[in-house]
Amino acid sequence: MSKNSPLTTLADLAQDSTDKAARELGRLQGLRTQAEQQLNALTEYRHEYRARMQAIAAEGMTSSRWHDFSRFLDSLDHAIRQQTSALAKAEADLVAGRVDWQTQKRRQNSFDTLITRAEVREQQVATRREQRANDEYAARITRTARQPATGQN
Repeated sequence: MSKNSPLTTLADLAQDSTDKAARELGRLQGLRTQAEQQLNALTEYRHEYRARMQAIAAEGMTSSRWHDFSRFLDSLDHAIRQQTSALAKAEADLVAGRVDWQTQKRRQNSFDTLITRAEVREQQVATRREQRANDEYAARITRTARQPATGQN
């Protein structure tokens, strides 16, 4: 298959699209991982803060300090809910990115298959052409061998 055929051009474009989708998939995976790490950090911090609050409360604490601790825990809970939503969105984006990459990869594979088939057809045509040329050459040699020598002496 010639390097400048339309099919090769389309295959190159499909390869570019697949590569772009793969890079985007990697970016989305990174965002998802980052969102998960942030959620884990917030959750861990909340557990530590609550444990510290309970330890201080066991020793005795004023109601205003208890109120401050509670308000801060509420704000941490709110941040955790927001981060949980961000993680869910990142996971949905990752799934969509994976679907896009798979679609682009199938498209690329289709073009590769078409190119392979075209190359096989071209090879078959060339093989048949060569076989015909060989058959004609062999027939010519056979005809020449059968003809009586004329005008020689």
